[in-house]
Amino acid sequence: MIKNALEGRTIRTISIVGNGPVSEADAPLIDKNDLVLRFNSAPRCGAAGQRIDVLMISRARVYTSKRINPVALHRAPEVWVNDIPENGKVDWYFERECTDRYLGFGPVEKARGHFREFDPFDGSNPTSGACIISEFLEAFPDATIHLFGFTHQGKQHTHDWDVERLWVEKLIEQGKVIRHTTPGPLVQRDLKGKLVYALRFLEKRAQHYLHNKILHSSGSTKRRIFGKQAD
Repeated sequence: MIKNALEGRTIRTISIVGNGPVSEADAPLIDKNDLVLRFNSAPRCGAAGQRIDVLMISRARVYTSKRINPVALHRAPEVWVNDIPENGKVDWYFERECTDRYLGFGPVEKARGHFREFDPFDGSNPTSGACIISEFLEAFPDATIHLFGFTHQGKQHTHDWDVERLWVEKLIEQGKVIRHTTPGPLVQRDLKGKLVYALRFLEKRAQHYLHNKILHSSGSTKRRIFGKQAD
């Protein structure tokens, strides 16, 4: 599915931007690669690099458009959902502005397959980062994957961060992945970036309110995202 979605594009280098900190030294490297993918709320878009080719979210019903970095939402041509549509549809704004694709359970199973060397009991729930790395390894085996904002730490106790770190370190040794963690000052939005963010924030929140509160009731919005049984 991933390869079909990117058909016609030459993908030799890939930037995968996590939600962790990115240094000023590493940020300019993000936009230089053939494909730029960011996750969930995409907080670094517009500060650590300007591009976003794909926004990947873990579950559609968790992330509605008002929770996303408005710069990322405005620029992303595609949103990939690491789930099946039966578990919740993307918010209306994604359907209107982006091409929405549901990746199903395949990425999770592929990541678990990679983890078995370090987690033989399949006890961990792979992160979206691990899932998409697994997909790209299969779809573009000759491409180099660059990781930014990956600390292999988080508040979610369902993820085995140590297993993911060990797996990524093995990929680094094999030359398939480069993890950028240059020390130094962290990237911040400049004045122009802050202004663009503020304007997009006002635009998206106004449109979101118009569609979900005025044109449609809150109940119909919930049913669209969560399913027919939602209250």
